[in-house]
Amino acid sequence: MSVGFHAVDRASVTDSDIVLVFGCGMIGVGAIIRSALRGATVIAVDVSTEKLELAKKLGAKYTINSATEDLLARLDVLTQSMGADVVIEAVGRKETYLAAIAAAAYTGRVLYIGYAKEAIPFDTQFFVKKELDISGSRNATAKDFAAVMNYLKMKTCPIEELITAIYRAEDAQLALESWLNDPGRVFRLLIAF
Repeated sequence: MSVGFHAVDRASVTDSDIVLVFGCGMIGVGAIIRSALRGATVIAVDVSTEKLELAKKLGAKYTINSATEDLLARLDVLTQSMGADVVIEAVGRKETYLAAIAAAAYTGRVLYIGYAKEAIPFDTQFFVKKELDISGSRNATAKDFAAVMNYLKMKTCPIEELITAIYRAEDAQLALESWLNDPGRVFRLLIAF
């Protein structure tokens, strides 16, 4: 969650921004929460209906299931064809890397957290024509950890919904196998010692 908080800080999200977050895993959820806490209008994008429902509980005003909806058409409706002021990519796929540029408003900010496993060719004219600020983000600072702890102390976070399962230490192999068998349904697995 702190990595998502850090990304929002790096993107300088304010209460007047429309923030689109690609990916509703733990890092994306951190970006959604922190953006909402700053008063931004948040649009969450994922291919999982369950994760999008959780994103709404955590502060997303709108959701887009990019597996069943036309992402840019829906974004045009939500932003009156202006695009998102800030786009945070927390997936690491070629498709979301490219879609982030397309979804950004003119003079928008695009921040990449996800690592793409392949080289991605960009049509760089859009960087210039849209006057985009593009940056990367990774890890977190002590300030980000403190912000997450302060958020959790508010007791508004449905922590139990962020934990897929808790395994005993001797069952750690089963935890890894459950993750390997269905990674899209696993949010967080904890090992109890």
